[in-house]
Amino acid sequence: MDWWLLTFFLGAILSLFLPEVPAIFQLFLLLCLAIGFYCHKRLRSSSGIWFGACWLLGQAYLYHHQLPSDLIEKMQKKQLFVVAGQVLTLQVNSTEKLNETIAATSTQPITALTTRFNFRISKINQLQLSEPFIIRLSWQNATIAVAQGQRLMLNVKLKPAHGLANIGTFNYLSWLKANKIVATGYVVNPRKSSKHGIKRFNQGSKNQLLVADVTIRQQLFQQYQSLTPTHQLTPILLALAFGERSLLNPEHWQVLQATGTSHLIAISGLHIGLLAGSTFFLVMLFFNYLPLQNSRWQGLNIRYFAIAMSILLATIYAYLAGFSLPTQRALIMLNLYWFSRLVAIKLSAKRLMLVTVFVLLIVSPFSLFTASFWLSFYAVAIIFVSLWRFKSWLTKGSPLWRFFKGLFVIQLALTVMLMPISALFFQQVSLVSLLANIIAVPWMSFVSIPSALISVMLMPLSEQLSLWFMMISLQSLTWLWSYLELLSKQPYALIPLSFFQQMSILLLAILGFFMLYLSCFYWSRRVKQGIAILLVSVLVLVLFSVLSLAMLRSHPVSQALLQVPLLLAEQSGQDNGMVLAVTPNFTPWQVVFFDVGQGLAVLIQRNKRAILYDTGAAYPSGFTLSEAVILPYLQYSAIKTLDKVILSHSDNDHAGGLKNLLENISIDEVISNDASIIKATMAITTANNPATINLTSTKATLSNTPLIPCQPSQSFTWQGLAFDILWPLTPISSADGTSKAGKKNIGRQKNDDSCVILITDSTGNKLLLTGDISAKVERQLLKLYPQLSVDILQVPHHGSKTSSSQAFLRQLSPQIALVSAGYLNRWHMPVASVSQRYLDGNIVLLNSADLGQIIVTIDEGGISKQSYVDDLRPFWFSR
Repeated sequence: MDWWLLTFFLGAILSLFLPEVPAIFQLFLLLCLAIGFYCHKRLRSSSGIWFGACWLLGQAYLYHHQLPSDLIEKMQKKQLFVVAGQVLTLQVNSTEKLNETIAATSTQPITALTTRFNFRISKINQLQLSEPFIIRLSWQNATIAVAQGQRLMLNVKLKPAHGLANIGTFNYLSWLKANKIVATGYVVNPRKSSKHGIKRFNQGSKNQLLVADVTIRQQLFQQYQSLTPTHQLTPILLALAFGERSLLNPEHWQVLQATGTSHLIAISGLHIGLLAGSTFFLVMLFFNYLPLQNSRWQGLNIRYFAIAMSILLATIYAYLAGFSLPTQRALIMLNLYWFSRLVAIKLSAKRLMLVTVFVLLIVSPFSLFTASFWLSFYAVAIIFVSLWRFKSWLTKGSPLWRFFKGLFVIQLALTVMLMPISALFFQQVSLVSLLANIIAVPWMSFVSIPSALISVMLMPLSEQLSLWFMMISLQSLTWLWSYLELLSKQPYALIPLSFFQQMSILLLAILGFFMLYLSCFYWSRRVKQGIAILLVSVLVLVLFSVLSLAMLRSHPVSQALLQVPLLLAEQSGQDNGMVLAVTPNFTPWQVVFFDVGQGLAVLIQRNKRAILYDTGAAYPSGFTLSEAVILPYLQYSAIKTLDKVILSHSDNDHAGGLKNLLENISIDEVISNDASIIKATMAITTANNPATINLTSTKATLSNTPLIPCQPSQSFTWQGLAFDILWPLTPISSADGTSKAGKKNIGRQKNDDSCVILITDSTGNKLLLTGDISAKVERQLLKLYPQLSVDILQVPHHGSKTSSSQAFLRQLSPQIALVSAGYLNRWHMPVASVSQRYLDGNIVLLNSADLGQIIVTIDEGGISKQSYVDDLRPFWFSR
């Protein structure tokens, strides 16, 4: 049985590597193959691999066909829908008191809250659906106080599930699939129009509340939230009690991530197991010391009652947490364990885990997409293996001494062995997590979490007692938080990792696992010594790669030495304003075209150094594409410094991410014609961070970043590549020394003021970055540079109808054209007529909305391209 369960799990995993979900006929053949294996006695134990693949792929097929084709066509045409359904997501009350709580220590600005929630649709355009489906909605300026359980009728605009697709970043589409969300969109507030003195709604019908009933969980949460005092750690208390983490501010997350304690505020197996175990032992203790004289009581098996209470309270806690995936896993394992005890079945730890995985894949097959699935099961496996491996040592000594030995061994094993998984999923590791967790785990397990749970249970009986236990929990968290903050401020508390470093840590962990857990079986002493030497060598290599670059960049002499090759490469002349690149040996270089939606961000990369052209957008909610896309990729690629950031113009979708970049990575130089952009960024930073300790150094960094105008006279050579600024032209000064043409470059620029740059390597390969120029500027460029031709073209203005003229494309005749556009954007860019022009010119048009991130590599063999969807991550679950 164990082997069949294992092969079922392996089959489900292997099915993830298919590029597409098979058709229904192919799935039927797969099912027949699985049945054939099962009917054959010798192959029966391995039939699980086909059943597992068939089950997961079948669920994927059903997911992809939940939306009818006619509904998808209407979504693509941006039609308005009137939907009716139920709110599924717990909603946070955005009151003044709550804002004060969030702002107690946060250095981030508080913006108007946008309501976001999952919504199960039962009717669409007054038609009853045969099978309801789930969508995710956002609602600005909501006219209804949304709460979990309510039934609403809303005007919405929808898109099929989609997400930005970039290497090294969070995959939003996989998250949507894991939560069975098939579409996303926003609620439309119908505008009132006045005609002949009569006010009426000109779009759809009014958003309505159909049924006001809310869930018990929402009621308890609102009551609990109204009782919580204004405190720095109130969001953490709410997370422990209800699993609601949306109120945590960036400062909270920074401390939790740096100390590796984020798992403690996510209700999971630790919390469910703690409550279930405590309930069982307390009930048994209560009845053991309770004098029961009645013969009926004496005849009962109290153990059954204790088990029932344990399962009941664990289920209630999981309900308060919204039955999240971690709580589902914990409940399944808990019920299996108690069931085996009740029916006297000997269930080994191995079989318990395999059955739990099997049941979870049946109940929630897409949980395989989530990091929490792998982290939780891997952590449980490490705990079981560690207890087995060191059983003889852990069973010696007094009970108190055995407890401390067990706590130390388990925490040490989890810290070391979870490091590679954390590195792969989060691209960073905490070096102080052992010191943090060895104190935080028992402290929260015995003080903070129990007092928070007791406060929830007492709330319906006595709000005063509930508030008293809230204060106990908050005080215990305050003492612990001081310790965690101290650890988080250490210089190397949190180490960001490149892809090479992640692979090194993974190799180190594999060697360590074999050395620590499997050496007792068959390894000789000489083999152990060899593995130990190899283990130490890999460890030294990893530590050296992590620390060497930081040490080099911090030492002034090393900085000067690093600049020598760059200075030598830049000793070149100019011919008619065009920079000539001189490179003795050709080295490959890359053009990384980020998927940033309706915006632009292009990274030029060579010799582990980079220049960024545009930064993507920033939004009022605080979300920025530079933080979500660019910075993670730079970390993934081990790029610590941007030599230059070039802003084509001032529009938000091109320059909105500059502030976040300046705050998080070293930038040697900014090229922009907006002279006020650095000052504006400093002003925003000062306004948003009045209490930040490092504000002075942050302002100094911003003010010391050189700002260079984008003019042909500022053309330069970098890493053997010639960067020729073609547009805008250098302003002609008037008699009084001022420049009429240049005045518009002092502040915000228009699309036609975009900084147009031609990049040329030593072999003649050319890339043209155009920003948002229109056909008017395209004609000017053709007049100024009649011999201009390129190999790679960034499509002007996202492929709008006002750009990419026929003459422009005919003269440039690029091989590849890259367009950055949002998925199903409201401007329909790139417009059909423009796409047809590229097709007529035999130009390969690559759209980031369809392909995700695009990487073009130029080497001695020519130009090659890779996309996230087709090459980098060609798997059905991530696209």
